[in-house]
Amino acid sequence: MQDRKIKIVHILEGFVGGLATYMCNVLPQLKKCGFDVTLVCSLRRSAPDAAEKIAELRKTGIEVCIIPMCRKITPILDLYCFFAILKLLIKHRFDIVHTHCSKAGAIGRTAASLAGVKTRFYSSHCFAFLRCGNFFTKRIYRSIEKLLGKITTRFIAVSQSDAEAAHRAGIFPPDKCVIVNNGLCRTEPLSGAQKCSKDTINKTSLGLAENVFVVTTACRLVEYKGIFSFLEAATLSNSSCIFLIAGDGKLKSKIQKYILENSLSEKAKLLGHVSDMECLYSITDIVVLCSAMEAQPYLLLEAMRAKRPIIATDVAGNRELLANKRGLLVKPSPERIARAVDELLSDEKKRKRLAGAAYEYFNKCHRLEKQIMQLTQTYKAALQERKGKERVGNYI
Repeated sequence: MQDRKIKIVHILEGFVGGLATYMCNVLPQLKKCGFDVTLVCSLRRSAPDAAEKIAELRKTGIEVCIIPMCRKITPILDLYCFFAILKLLIKHRFDIVHTHCSKAGAIGRTAASLAGVKTRFYSSHCFAFLRCGNFFTKRIYRSIEKLLGKITTRFIAVSQSDAEAAHRAGIFPPDKCVIVNNGLCRTEPLSGAQKCSKDTINKTSLGLAENVFVVTTACRLVEYKGIFSFLEAATLSNSSCIFLIAGDGKLKSKIQKYILENSLSEKAKLLGHVSDMECLYSITDIVVLCSAMEAQPYLLLEAMRAKRPIIATDVAGNRELLANKRGLLVKPSPERIARAVDELLSDEKKRKRLAGAAYEYFNKCHRLEKQIMQLTQTYKAALQERKGKERVGNYI
């Protein structure tokens, strides 16, 4: 008799940014590998094309359950979501629960423990206590993570720095951490905007001259992504270039106001959410990321795949990707960012050298096939380990 498929559920709160990219890349591949895959998520915090992406996931045979979690602590709603997830876990009897980020990580792992799901994974994608500025909030978040770590089978870190952060904070010992780098499928970089359809972004649609340099960042418009440092760098740069921001989020109106008040309309443009990022990369000369904290940003992986030179702030997740001269790492100040932009735009050979080294590294370490292979091995090994312990327990 053929063994039944391993049933796995991924639980997250916001279907947005890198998390949405992760799910859209990983879950269909897990389905192809023979897993029975379910996604539990909320659309309260999501990108404009989230419904379309959810529909695509469902077409691949992935069950998607929408539960209205929100990022902030809201006791009544949190309790409702907890019982909704608990009911789902009891009903479907999953073999594995894999939770993502702090909120869903707390609700999902607690529910999984009560539902009797014995194999529980967690990925933080950059711990919340590393991103918040309040001392007491940091302590509370870290304490909660420590408590939940005791009911977690494995911590699946997306980078070495992610695993080290968990170990330093006393959340997970090294033997409970597995590093599975984020990955992307390989696509050949576009050589120019003419390869994109007429309805997508190009220099003509943006009203730019063909010979103008383009400096691009793409991210959720939230505080720790450093968007205002990017905009201030635009005012300080001496190069003849345009600074583009692709993304949406709660800071959108403040960014628009900043651009107007600082007379940056000719130097910087806020594009909003961009679905066809490959076309945007095809007209980009430099990709910049100004974050105060990262685990392993998809923006940098996408830029590597697109053979675009990178400037990023010298923080753990960025540093790991851009080591060994795969990009320029700078202190998180507008002056340093502007100086790095001017340096790279004046040196075409250096841009090509950095982009080439990054592309080679991407193909070696961050292919989607490798990520899926490591994930499936991690899942199956944990199930085998659990079964082995149960057999020993029954024998005793």
